[in-house]
Amino acid sequence: MAFVIKAFVNRADKNPNIGFIEKVSYGLGDFSSQLLLTPVSMLFMYYATEYVNIGMAEVGFIMMISRVFDGISDLLVGYLIERTKSPYGKTRAWILRMLIPYFICGVAIFSVPPQMSDLFKYIYIFLVYNLTITVVYTAINLPYGALSTLMTQDSYQRSVLVIFRMLGATAGGTLVMMGVLPMVHYFGNDLHAWTITAAIIMVFACLGFFCTFFFCHERIVSAPMKEEKGNTLKAIKKIIMNKYWVMLTIAMLFVCAADIVSGNASAYYCRYYLQDDTLIGTMSAISNVCKVVGMILVVPIMLKKLGKRNSLIIACILIVCANLSRTLAPYSVELNYAISAVCGFASGFTYTCLFAMIPDCVEYSEYRDYERHEGLVYSSVSFSSKVAGGVGVLISSFVMNFGGYVNGAETQTPEAMGAILAAHTIIPPLMFVVAIVALSRYKLDKIYDDVIRELKLRHINDIAGNAESKDDSAQSKA
Repeated sequence: MAFVIKAFVNRADKNPNIGFIEKVSYGLGDFSSQLLLTPVSMLFMYYATEYVNIGMAEVGFIMMISRVFDGISDLLVGYLIERTKSPYGKTRAWILRMLIPYFICGVAIFSVPPQMSDLFKYIYIFLVYNLTITVVYTAINLPYGALSTLMTQDSYQRSVLVIFRMLGATAGGTLVMMGVLPMVHYFGNDLHAWTITAAIIMVFACLGFFCTFFFCHERIVSAPMKEEKGNTLKAIKKIIMNKYWVMLTIAMLFVCAADIVSGNASAYYCRYYLQDDTLIGTMSAISNVCKVVGMILVVPIMLKKLGKRNSLIIACILIVCANLSRTLAPYSVELNYAISAVCGFASGFTYTCLFAMIPDCVEYSEYRDYERHEGLVYSSVSFSSKVAGGVGVLISSFVMNFGGYVNGAETQTPEAMGAILAAHTIIPPLMFVVAIVALSRYKLDKIYDDVIRELKLRHINDIAGNAESKDDSAQSKA
Protein backbone atom coordinates (compact mmCIF):
# COMPACT_ATOMS: atom_id res chain seq x y z
CA MET A 1 0.00 0.00 0.00
CA ALA A 2 1.32 3.47 -0.94
CA PHE A 3 2.56 5.79 1.80
CA VAL A 4 -0.11 8.36 2.72
CA ILE A 5 0.47 11.60 4.64
CA LYS A 6 -2.56 11.88 6.91
CA ALA A 7 -2.55 15.69 7.02
CA PHE A 8 -2.82 15.79 3.21
CA VAL A 9 -5.84 13.44 2.90
CA ASN A 10 -8.93 14.94 1.24
CA ARG A 11 -11.82 15.81 3.58
CA ALA A 12 -15.11 15.31 1.75
CA ASP A 13 -17.07 16.02 4.95
CA LYS A 14 -15.94 19.64 5.23
CA ASN A 15 -18.53 22.39 5.84
CA PRO A 16 -20.41 22.90 2.54
CA ASN A 17 -20.00 26.67 2.96
CA ILE A 18 -16.53 27.46 1.66
CA GLY A 19 -14.56 29.59 4.13
CA PHE A 20 -12.41 32.64 3.41
CA ILE A 21 -9.06 30.86 3.81
CA GLU A 22 -10.15 28.14 1.39
CA LYS A 23 -11.29 30.74 -1.15
CA VAL A 24 -7.98 32.61 -0.90
CA SER A 25 -6.09 29.32 -1.21
CA TYR A 26 -8.05 28.46 -4.33
CA GLY A 27 -7.16 31.86 -5.76
CA LEU A 28 -3.48 31.17 -5.06
CA GLY A 29 -3.69 28.34 -7.60
CA ASP A 30 -4.24 30.72 -10.50
CA PHE A 31 -1.73 33.15 -8.98
CA SER A 32 0.81 30.34 -9.28
CA SER A 33 -0.40 29.38 -12.76
CA GLN A 34 0.12 32.92 -14.03
CA LEU A 35 3.64 33.08 -12.62
CA LEU A 36 4.52 30.59 -15.36
CA LEU A 37 1.85 31.09 -18.03
CA THR A 38 2.10 34.90 -18.28
CA PRO A 39 5.85 35.08 -18.97
CA VAL A 40 5.59 32.18 -21.42
CA SER A 41 2.55 33.63 -23.23
CA MET A 42 3.45 37.33 -23.15
CA LEU A 43 7.24 37.55 -22.87
CA PHE A 44 8.77 34.36 -24.27
CA MET A 45 8.64 35.62 -27.85
CA TYR A 46 10.36 38.83 -26.73
CA TYR A 47 12.97 36.79 -24.80
CA ALA A 48 13.59 34.52 -27.81
CA THR A 49 13.95 37.28 -30.40
CA GLU A 50 15.71 40.00 -28.39
CA TYR A 51 17.94 37.91 -26.07
CA VAL A 52 18.35 34.45 -27.64
CA ASN A 53 18.39 36.22 -31.03
CA ILE A 54 16.45 33.72 -33.13
CA GLY A 55 13.75 34.23 -35.73
CA MET A 56 10.27 35.45 -34.78
CA ALA A 57 8.43 33.37 -37.39
CA GLU A 58 10.24 30.18 -36.39
CA VAL A 59 9.53 30.67 -32.68
CA GLY A 60 5.91 31.53 -33.43
CA PHE A 61 5.53 28.34 -35.46
CA ILE A 62 7.09 26.23 -32.68
CA MET A 63 4.74 27.78 -30.11
CA MET A 64 1.71 27.23 -32.34
CA ILE A 65 2.50 23.55 -32.96
CA SER A 66 3.27 23.06 -29.29
CA ARG A 67 -0.05 24.59 -28.27
CA VAL A 68 -1.89 22.06 -30.43
CA PHE A 69 -0.02 19.28 -28.62
CA ASP A 70 -0.88 21.09 -25.39
CA GLY A 71 -4.56 21.00 -26.26
CA ILE A 72 -4.38 17.27 -26.97
CA SER A 73 -2.65 16.72 -23.62
CA ASP A 74 -5.63 18.43 -21.96
CA LEU A 75 -7.87 15.63 -23.16
CA LEU A 76 -5.40 13.02 -21.94
CA VAL A 77 -5.11 14.61 -18.49
CA GLY A 78 -8.90 14.93 -18.33
CA TYR A 79 -9.09 11.20 -19.06
CA LEU A 80 -6.60 10.49 -16.26
CA ILE A 81 -8.48 12.69 -13.78
CA GLU A 82 -11.66 10.73 -14.46
CA ARG A 83 -9.81 7.55 -13.45
CA THR A 84 -7.86 8.90 -10.49
CA LYS A 85 -8.54 7.24 -7.16
CA SER A 86 -6.40 8.68 -4.38
CA PRO A 87 -6.88 9.47 -0.68
CA TYR A 88 -5.79 12.98 -1.64
CA GLY A 89 -8.71 13.36 -4.08
CA LYS A 90 -9.21 13.13 -7.84
CA THR A 91 -7.73 16.57 -8.58
CA ARG A 92 -5.73 17.45 -5.45
CA ALA A 93 -3.45 14.45 -5.96
CA TRP A 94 -2.24 15.86 -9.29
CA ILE A 95 -1.42 19.26 -7.79
CA LEU A 96 0.82 17.60 -5.20
CA ARG A 97 2.53 15.32 -7.75
CA MET A 98 3.49 18.14 -10.10
CA LEU A 99 5.03 20.66 -7.67
CA ILE A 100 8.70 19.75 -8.21
CA PRO A 101 8.44 19.27 -12.02
CA TYR A 102 6.64 22.64 -12.15
CA PHE A 103 9.63 24.41 -10.59
CA ILE A 104 12.24 22.65 -12.73
CA CYS A 105 10.46 23.27 -16.04
CA GLY A 106 9.60 26.89 -15.19
CA VAL A 107 13.31 27.62 -14.85
CA ALA A 108 14.44 25.48 -17.80
CA ILE A 109 12.22 27.22 -20.34
CA PHE A 110 14.04 30.52 -19.71
CA SER A 111 17.49 28.88 -19.75
CA VAL A 112 18.26 28.45 -23.46
CA PRO A 113 22.03 27.69 -23.68
CA PRO A 114 23.70 30.60 -25.55
CA GLN A 115 26.54 28.48 -26.98
CA MET A 116 24.19 26.34 -29.08
CA SER A 117 23.72 26.81 -32.81
CA ASP A 118 20.37 28.23 -33.95
CA LEU A 119 19.19 24.75 -34.98
CA PHE A 120 19.84 23.31 -31.53
CA LYS A 121 18.25 26.36 -29.91
CA TYR A 122 15.07 25.64 -31.87
CA ILE A 123 15.22 21.97 -30.83
CA TYR A 124 15.79 22.94 -27.18
CA ILE A 125 12.87 25.38 -27.24
CA PHE A 126 10.57 22.83 -28.87
CA LEU A 127 11.41 20.08 -26.37
CA VAL A 128 11.47 22.18 -23.20
CA TYR A 129 8.44 24.26 -24.19
CA ASN A 130 6.41 21.09 -24.69
CA LEU A 131 7.67 19.48 -21.50
CA THR A 132 6.84 22.65 -19.56
CA ILE A 133 3.49 23.65 -21.03
CA THR A 134 2.15 20.53 -22.75
CA VAL A 135 3.01 18.10 -19.96
CA VAL A 136 3.72 19.71 -16.59
CA TYR A 137 1.61 22.88 -16.74
CA THR A 138 -1.38 20.94 -18.05
CA ALA A 139 -0.97 18.23 -15.41
CA ILE A 140 -1.15 20.77 -12.58
CA ASN A 141 -3.42 23.50 -13.97
CA LEU A 142 -6.17 21.32 -15.41
CA PRO A 143 -6.80 19.43 -12.15
CA TYR A 144 -6.68 22.79 -10.37
CA GLY A 145 -9.42 24.13 -12.63
CA ALA A 146 -11.54 20.99 -12.26
CA LEU A 147 -11.16 21.20 -8.47
CA SER A 148 -13.84 23.93 -8.28
CA THR A 149 -16.45 21.55 -9.72
CA LEU A 150 -15.78 19.21 -6.79
CA MET A 151 -15.68 21.85 -4.05
CA THR A 152 -19.35 22.86 -4.36
CA GLN A 153 -22.44 22.56 -6.57
CA ASP A 154 -23.80 25.94 -5.51
CA SER A 155 -23.72 28.28 -8.53
CA TYR A 156 -23.11 31.45 -6.50
CA GLN A 157 -20.30 29.90 -4.42
CA ARG A 158 -18.68 28.74 -7.66
CA SER A 159 -18.91 32.27 -9.04
CA VAL A 160 -17.26 33.58 -5.86
CA LEU A 161 -14.52 30.95 -6.22
CA VAL A 162 -13.94 32.11 -9.78
CA ILE A 163 -13.69 35.71 -8.56
CA PHE A 164 -10.98 34.66 -6.10
CA ARG A 165 -9.35 32.71 -8.91
CA MET A 166 -9.37 35.76 -11.15
CA LEU A 167 -8.01 37.92 -8.33
CA GLY A 168 -5.16 35.44 -7.94
CA ALA A 169 -4.56 35.37 -11.68
CA THR A 170 -4.58 39.17 -11.78
CA ALA A 171 -2.08 39.40 -8.94
CA GLY A 172 0.19 36.83 -10.59
CA GLY A 173 -0.04 38.46 -14.01
CA THR A 174 0.62 41.92 -12.55
CA LEU A 175 3.64 40.68 -10.61
CA VAL A 176 5.09 39.15 -13.76
CA MET A 177 4.40 42.05 -16.12
CA MET A 178 5.65 44.68 -13.65
CA GLY A 179 8.53 42.69 -12.21
CA VAL A 180 10.13 40.48 -14.84
CA LEU A 181 11.76 43.04 -17.14
CA PRO A 182 13.03 45.23 -14.24
CA MET A 183 14.42 42.09 -12.55
CA VAL A 184 16.10 41.03 -15.79
CA HIS A 185 17.69 44.48 -16.08
CA TYR A 186 18.76 44.35 -12.41
CA PHE A 187 20.46 40.96 -12.76
CA GLY A 188 22.45 41.97 -15.83
CA ASN A 189 19.99 42.14 -18.76
CA ASP A 190 21.31 38.95 -20.35
CA LEU A 191 20.30 35.30 -20.70
CA HIS A 192 21.59 34.43 -17.22
CA ALA A 193 19.44 37.22 -15.77
CA TRP A 194 16.33 35.57 -17.23
CA THR A 195 17.25 32.25 -15.57
CA ILE A 196 17.73 33.87 -12.14
CA THR A 197 14.44 35.75 -12.50
CA ALA A 198 12.57 32.58 -13.48
CA ALA A 199 13.99 30.65 -10.50
CA ILE A 200 12.87 33.31 -8.01
CA ILE A 201 9.37 33.48 -9.48
CA MET A 202 8.93 29.69 -9.57
CA VAL A 203 9.66 29.37 -5.84
CA PHE A 204 6.60 31.52 -5.13
CA ALA A 205 4.59 29.63 -7.75
CA CYS A 206 5.18 26.29 -6.04
CA LEU A 207 4.39 27.70 -2.59
CA GLY A 208 1.08 29.03 -3.91
CA PHE A 209 0.08 25.70 -5.43
CA PHE A 210 0.96 23.89 -2.21
CA CYS A 211 -1.44 26.19 -0.31
CA THR A 212 -4.17 25.34 -2.83
CA PHE A 213 -3.56 21.63 -2.31
CA PHE A 214 -3.41 21.84 1.48
CA PHE A 215 -6.39 24.10 2.22
CA CYS A 216 -8.87 23.23 -0.58
CA HIS A 217 -10.93 20.03 -0.40
CA GLU A 218 -13.22 18.05 -2.71
CA ARG A 219 -16.72 17.80 -1.23
CA ILE A 220 -18.46 16.36 -4.30
CA VAL A 221 -17.23 12.78 -4.44
CA SER A 222 -17.79 11.02 -7.76
CA ALA A 223 -16.58 7.53 -8.53
CA PRO A 224 -13.73 7.09 -11.01
CA MET A 225 -14.96 6.29 -14.52
CA LYS A 226 -15.30 2.57 -15.13
CA GLU A 227 -12.90 0.95 -17.54
CA GLU A 228 -15.18 -0.03 -20.39
CA LYS A 229 -14.33 -0.38 -24.04
CA GLY A 230 -15.26 2.82 -25.86
CA ASN A 231 -16.40 4.50 -22.64
CA THR A 232 -14.27 7.63 -23.09
CA LEU A 233 -15.21 7.98 -26.76
CA LYS A 234 -18.90 7.79 -25.83
CA ALA A 235 -18.38 10.42 -23.15
CA ILE A 236 -16.63 12.76 -25.60
CA LYS A 237 -19.47 12.33 -28.12
CA LYS A 238 -22.00 13.23 -25.43
CA ILE A 239 -20.03 16.32 -24.45
CA ILE A 240 -19.85 17.46 -28.08
CA MET A 241 -23.65 17.15 -28.28
CA ASN A 242 -23.96 19.56 -25.32
CA LYS A 243 -24.91 22.77 -27.14
CA TYR A 244 -23.91 25.04 -24.26
CA TRP A 245 -20.48 23.42 -24.13
CA VAL A 246 -20.09 24.14 -27.87
CA MET A 247 -21.02 27.82 -27.44
CA LEU A 248 -18.74 28.23 -24.44
CA THR A 249 -15.84 26.49 -26.18
CA ILE A 250 -16.08 28.78 -29.22
CA ALA A 251 -16.27 31.86 -26.99
CA MET A 252 -13.29 30.68 -24.93
CA LEU A 253 -11.27 30.00 -28.07
CA PHE A 254 -11.75 33.47 -29.57
CA VAL A 255 -11.46 35.44 -26.32
CA CYS A 256 -8.20 33.67 -25.44
CA ALA A 257 -6.84 34.01 -28.98
CA ALA A 258 -7.62 37.74 -28.97
CA ASP A 259 -5.80 38.25 -25.69
CA ILE A 260 -2.75 36.27 -26.85
CA VAL A 261 -2.53 38.13 -30.18
CA SER A 262 -2.68 41.49 -28.40
CA GLY A 263 -0.50 40.48 -25.46
CA ASN A 264 2.19 38.90 -27.62
CA ALA A 265 2.55 42.17 -29.53
CA SER A 266 2.36 44.42 -26.46
CA ALA A 267 6.10 44.51 -25.65
CA TYR A 268 6.87 45.43 -29.27
CA TYR A 269 4.09 48.06 -29.25
CA CYS A 270 5.45 49.66 -26.08
CA ARG A 271 8.99 49.66 -27.44
CA TYR A 272 8.31 51.12 -30.87
CA TYR A 273 5.13 53.19 -30.43
CA LEU A 274 5.56 54.38 -26.83
CA GLN A 275 9.40 54.26 -26.89
CA ASP A 276 9.72 52.30 -23.62
CA ASP A 277 9.23 48.54 -23.30
CA THR A 278 8.95 48.77 -19.48
CA LEU A 279 5.64 50.66 -19.94
CA ILE A 280 4.12 47.22 -20.46
CA GLY A 281 4.37 46.82 -16.68
CA THR A 282 2.68 50.15 -15.96
CA MET A 283 -0.19 49.46 -18.34
CA SER A 284 -0.55 45.95 -16.96
CA ALA A 285 -0.74 47.37 -13.43
CA ILE A 286 -3.44 49.87 -14.44
CA SER A 287 -5.37 47.13 -16.24
CA ASN A 288 -5.14 44.73 -13.33
CA VAL A 289 -6.07 47.28 -10.66
CA CYS A 290 -9.22 48.10 -12.63
CA LYS A 291 -9.84 44.38 -13.11
CA VAL A 292 -9.66 43.80 -9.35
CA VAL A 293 -11.95 46.75 -8.61
CA GLY A 294 -14.45 45.43 -11.12
CA MET A 295 -14.30 41.86 -9.83
CA ILE A 296 -14.75 42.90 -6.19
CA LEU A 297 -17.30 45.72 -6.49
CA VAL A 298 -19.19 45.17 -9.73
CA VAL A 299 -18.95 41.59 -11.03
CA PRO A 300 -20.87 39.91 -8.14
CA ILE A 301 -23.73 42.41 -8.52
CA MET A 302 -23.83 42.07 -12.31
CA LEU A 303 -23.79 38.27 -12.14
CA LYS A 304 -26.81 38.29 -9.83
CA LYS A 305 -28.74 40.86 -11.87
CA LEU A 306 -27.82 39.97 -15.46
CA GLY A 307 -26.34 36.47 -15.31
CA LYS A 308 -23.03 35.23 -16.67
CA ARG A 309 -23.86 35.28 -20.38
CA ASN A 310 -25.20 38.87 -20.49
CA SER A 311 -22.36 40.18 -18.33
CA LEU A 312 -19.83 38.50 -20.61
CA ILE A 313 -21.33 39.97 -23.80
CA ILE A 314 -21.36 43.50 -22.33
CA ALA A 315 -17.70 43.11 -21.33
CA CYS A 316 -16.73 41.94 -24.83
CA ILE A 317 -18.44 44.98 -26.39
CA LEU A 318 -16.51 47.31 -24.05
CA ILE A 319 -13.21 45.68 -25.02
CA VAL A 320 -13.98 45.98 -28.75
CA CYS A 321 -14.76 49.70 -28.47
CA ALA A 322 -11.76 50.46 -26.25
CA ASN A 323 -9.26 48.65 -28.48
CA LEU A 324 -10.46 50.27 -31.68
CA SER A 325 -10.18 53.72 -30.08
CA ARG A 326 -6.40 53.21 -29.84
CA THR A 327 -6.14 53.73 -33.61
CA LEU A 328 -7.12 57.40 -33.08
CA ALA A 329 -3.82 58.19 -31.32
CA PRO A 330 -1.56 55.12 -31.20
CA TYR A 331 1.48 57.09 -29.92
CA SER A 332 -0.37 58.59 -26.95
CA VAL A 333 0.75 57.14 -23.63
CA GLU A 334 -2.19 58.76 -21.84
CA LEU A 335 -4.76 57.23 -24.21
CA ASN A 336 -3.14 53.83 -23.75
CA TYR A 337 -3.41 54.21 -19.99
CA ALA A 338 -7.14 54.95 -20.35
CA ILE A 339 -7.65 51.99 -22.70
CA SER A 340 -5.77 49.74 -20.27
CA ALA A 341 -8.17 50.81 -17.52
CA VAL A 342 -11.30 50.09 -19.57
CA CYS A 343 -10.03 46.77 -20.92
CA GLY A 344 -8.87 45.73 -17.47
CA PHE A 345 -12.26 46.47 -15.96
CA ALA A 346 -14.02 44.54 -18.73
CA SER A 347 -11.62 41.59 -18.62
CA GLY A 348 -12.60 41.09 -14.99
CA PHE A 349 -15.99 40.10 -16.39
CA THR A 350 -14.80 38.02 -19.35
CA TYR A 351 -12.69 35.45 -17.54
CA THR A 352 -14.79 35.40 -14.39
CA CYS A 353 -17.84 34.56 -16.49
CA LEU A 354 -16.09 32.11 -18.81
CA PHE A 355 -14.58 30.06 -15.99
CA ALA A 356 -17.79 30.19 -13.96
CA MET A 357 -19.71 28.83 -16.96
CA ILE A 358 -17.56 25.68 -17.22
CA PRO A 359 -18.93 24.06 -14.01
CA ASP A 360 -22.44 24.97 -15.18
CA CYS A 361 -21.78 22.95 -18.34
CA VAL A 362 -20.63 20.04 -16.14
CA GLU A 363 -23.99 20.08 -14.34
CA TYR A 364 -25.94 20.41 -17.60
CA SER A 365 -23.99 17.49 -19.06
CA GLU A 366 -24.97 15.32 -16.08
CA TYR A 367 -28.57 16.57 -16.30
CA ARG A 368 -28.77 15.77 -20.01
CA ASP A 369 -26.82 12.48 -20.16
CA TYR A 370 -27.13 11.05 -16.62
CA GLU A 371 -23.32 10.96 -16.42
CA ARG A 372 -20.88 13.35 -14.74
CA HIS A 373 -17.61 14.14 -16.54
CA GLU A 374 -16.00 17.13 -14.83
CA GLY A 375 -12.51 16.16 -16.01
CA LEU A 376 -13.45 15.76 -19.67
CA VAL A 377 -15.73 18.83 -19.80
CA TYR A 378 -13.11 21.05 -18.22
CA SER A 379 -10.25 19.61 -20.29
CA SER A 380 -12.16 19.99 -23.54
CA VAL A 381 -12.87 23.67 -22.87
CA SER A 382 -9.27 24.12 -21.77
CA PHE A 383 -8.25 22.43 -25.03
CA SER A 384 -9.85 25.30 -26.95
CA SER A 385 -7.98 27.89 -24.88
CA LYS A 386 -4.66 26.12 -25.48
CA VAL A 387 -5.26 25.89 -29.23
CA ALA A 388 -6.28 29.55 -29.12
CA GLY A 389 -2.96 30.36 -27.48
CA GLY A 390 -1.06 28.67 -30.29
CA VAL A 391 -3.15 30.31 -32.98
CA GLY A 392 -2.79 33.68 -31.26
CA VAL A 393 1.00 33.45 -31.13
CA LEU A 394 1.13 32.34 -34.76
CA ILE A 395 -1.13 35.18 -35.92
CA SER A 396 0.80 37.91 -34.08
CA SER A 397 4.22 36.60 -35.14
CA PHE A 398 3.07 36.05 -38.74
CA VAL A 399 1.56 39.53 -39.02
CA MET A 400 4.66 41.26 -37.61
CA ASN A 401 7.04 39.10 -39.62
CA PHE A 402 5.00 39.70 -42.78
CA GLY A 403 5.20 43.42 -42.09
CA GLY A 404 9.00 43.22 -42.11
CA TYR A 405 9.82 43.37 -38.40
CA VAL A 406 13.60 43.30 -37.74
CA ASN A 407 14.90 41.86 -34.45
CA GLY A 408 16.51 44.46 -32.17
CA ALA A 409 16.34 47.34 -34.69
CA GLU A 410 16.31 50.88 -33.27
CA THR A 411 13.46 51.81 -35.61
CA GLN A 412 11.06 49.81 -37.77
CA THR A 413 9.72 50.49 -41.26
CA PRO A 414 6.20 51.97 -41.63
CA GLU A 415 4.99 48.55 -42.80
CA ALA A 416 6.39 46.86 -39.69
CA MET A 417 4.87 49.56 -37.47
CA GLY A 418 1.50 49.00 -39.12
CA ALA A 419 1.82 45.26 -38.54
CA ILE A 420 2.58 45.79 -34.84
CA LEU A 421 -0.49 48.03 -34.53
CA ALA A 422 -2.67 45.50 -36.37
CA ALA A 423 -1.59 42.65 -34.10
CA HIS A 424 -1.98 44.67 -30.93
CA THR A 425 -5.13 46.66 -31.68
CA ILE A 426 -7.10 45.75 -34.81
CA ILE A 427 -7.21 41.94 -35.05
CA PRO A 428 -8.23 41.21 -31.40
CA PRO A 429 -11.55 43.14 -31.53
CA LEU A 430 -12.62 41.09 -34.55
CA MET A 431 -12.11 37.93 -32.49
CA PHE A 432 -14.21 39.30 -29.63
CA VAL A 433 -17.05 39.90 -32.11
CA VAL A 434 -17.00 36.19 -33.01
CA ALA A 435 -17.23 35.32 -29.29
CA ILE A 436 -20.27 37.60 -28.92
CA VAL A 437 -22.01 35.86 -31.82
CA ALA A 438 -21.25 32.42 -30.34
CA LEU A 439 -22.87 33.42 -27.02
CA SER A 440 -25.98 34.95 -28.57
CA ARG A 441 -28.05 31.75 -28.09
CA TYR A 442 -26.62 30.69 -24.70
CA LYS A 443 -29.57 30.23 -22.30
CA LEU A 444 -28.17 27.97 -19.56
CA ASP A 445 -28.28 30.80 -16.99
CA LYS A 446 -32.09 30.83 -17.22
CA ILE A 447 -32.57 27.10 -16.61
CA TYR A 448 -29.65 26.41 -14.26
CA ASP A 449 -31.71 26.38 -11.04
CA ASP A 450 -34.09 23.82 -12.57
CA VAL A 451 -31.12 21.69 -13.63
CA ILE A 452 -29.69 21.63 -10.09
CA ARG A 453 -33.08 20.85 -8.54
CA GLU A 454 -33.46 17.86 -10.87
CA LEU A 455 -29.93 16.61 -10.12
CA LYS A 456 -30.50 16.83 -6.36
CA LEU A 457 -33.79 14.95 -6.73
CA ARG A 458 -32.05 12.21 -8.70
CA HIS A 459 -29.35 11.98 -6.03
CA ILE A 460 -31.98 11.59 -3.29
CA ASN A 461 -33.76 8.91 -5.32
CA ASP A 462 -30.46 7.08 -5.92
CA ILE A 463 -29.72 7.04 -2.18
CA ALA A 464 -33.23 5.80 -1.42
CA GLY A 465 -32.97 3.14 -4.13
CA ASN A 466 -29.61 1.92 -2.85
CA ALA A 467 -30.95 1.71 0.71
CA GLU A 468 -34.00 -0.24 -0.47
CA SER A 469 -31.83 -2.61 -2.47
CA LYS A 470 -29.65 -3.27 0.59
CA ASP A 471 -32.74 -3.99 2.71
CA ASP A 472 -34.04 -6.46 0.10
CA SER A 473 -30.65 -8.16 -0.03
CA ALA A 474 -30.51 -8.47 3.76
CA GLN A 475 -34.03 -9.94 3.90
CA SER A 476 -33.23 -12.50 1.19
CA LYS A 477 -30.14 -13.62 3.11
CA ALA A 478 -32.19 -13.95 6.30
